[in-house]
Amino acid sequence: MKLQRTKNAVRNIIFGFLFRLIAIIGPFAVRTVMIYVMGNDYVGLNSLFTSILSFLSLAELGAGSALVYSMYKPIAEDDSETICALLNLYRRLYRYIGLIILTIGIILLPFLKYLVKDGVPDDVSLYVLYLIYLGNTVISYFMFAYKQSLLTAHQRTDIISKRSIVLQTFMYVMQIIVMLAFRNYYLYIIWLPVSTVITNIANSIIVDKMFPQYKCRGEIQKEQREAITKKIIALFGTKANSVIMHAADNIVISAVLGLTIVGKYGNYYYIMNAIIGIMTTVYDSITAGIGNSLETESKEKVYQDFNVISFLNSWITIVCTVCLLCLYQPFMEIWVKKENMLDFSIVLLLAVYFYVYQIRRVMLTYKDAAGIWWEDRFRPYIMIIVNVTANLILVHIIGLNGVIFSTILSMLVSVPWENYTVFKYIFRISSGKYYIQLLFSTLICVLICTASYYACLPFRSGVAALIIRAVVCFAVSNILFIVINIKNPNMKNTIRLVKNKLKRKMC
Repeated sequence: MKLQRTKNAVRNIIFGFLFRLIAIIGPFAVRTVMIYVMGNDYVGLNSLFTSILSFLSLAELGAGSALVYSMYKPIAEDDSETICALLNLYRRLYRYIGLIILTIGIILLPFLKYLVKDGVPDDVSLYVLYLIYLGNTVISYFMFAYKQSLLTAHQRTDIISKRSIVLQTFMYVMQIIVMLAFRNYYLYIIWLPVSTVITNIANSIIVDKMFPQYKCRGEIQKEQREAITKKIIALFGTKANSVIMHAADNIVISAVLGLTIVGKYGNYYYIMNAIIGIMTTVYDSITAGIGNSLETESKEKVYQDFNVISFLNSWITIVCTVCLLCLYQPFMEIWVKKENMLDFSIVLLLAVYFYVYQIRRVMLTYKDAAGIWWEDRFRPYIMIIVNVTANLILVHIIGLNGVIFSTILSMLVSVPWENYTVFKYIFRISSGKYYIQLLFSTLICVLICTASYYACLPFRSGVAALIIRAVVCFAVSNILFIVINIKNPNMKNTIRLVKNKLKRKMC
């Protein structure tokens, strides 16, 4: 089966974007109500528990990604029996994983108090809240989460997005109502497991209707089992690094600097992560299509697509980086007021964090689509060592700045390794030309950020100033990028690709 990659990708991006808007606006509204009704310590609790349970999700070992990747080929070949066997294996694995997470989670209970420097608010119990969060994490593994892999592998994540738009909106509305009406954190948090149960049931019904031919039955061949096991082992490092990069920061901040700082930093991180989430929707939507193209297209066509996607990623990343640098502080002043703001040095570091994180996304997407995790298996562990070591040292020297810088440093260490792996095992050519493009993109980013920052300086604070700054950022960054790249072959290829897609839509 050759998937309708462009059609599916566009559909996934549209509905994924709509869901991402809900996933930004909803938590933003919830977070705002929590800040003003309950206080920053409760916001910090949210961030802390999410980070702790992210560590427990390491038990998943990357099994989901490995099994979704293993479905690409049988889907392309219409091999239903193999897909059924993979689904059966996935269900069995998830039940074991759920049991492991539950067991480890309970064992960690006595150690929770050491992760909160100044304690928790008087009206809540650290242990009761933790058990609610733990239950929410475990539920999916014992229900029907494994069925979602079929939608992902068939490049139909738009179905997941449609369902999530409705259910998530309902949950956010209920959370806001209970906070305003009762000011009770327990009533707020109980909606998480309720929403998870409803979501899993809805997923199961949708998948059963769309793919009635796929049932949990049969066993995969020994060779395929060994290949999947190898990928899971390799993916553990990637999974561990992803969790540590995002979760360790909050745990270190809570243990050393306190819940209040976790809450303030969480507000800043939330804004950056919302933008990352929107871009993640795009990459999640095209990963299965790229995986399918690697099975069905020539190396030349795959590399041409890679160059176009990389160019577009660079363009969007630079514009977003400029906006973060110039709009962060005036927006935070309106949203959380001056008393809850952090220094501009944090803004600068988060802008660098965002750029480095996003400029790597195309490479990581192709690596995941190709399933070359084993070849890349040592890289994540180096990132973990650099990140954790620098985190524990620098947080005591330069505080919050050190925590963010540690993550940036670990990502920079990873860049050459990622590039080498993708170019060697997918494109089978030298990566030298790509490094020149990467350096050029970074220099452009610095130039455009500098020009936009000084162009925005006259507009200090207030809603009007924020709007003017947004217009200036968007105009300056896009105009300069286009002017600088006007003769870039990738610009021409991108314009040609867009024109061709529009013509097909009009025909």
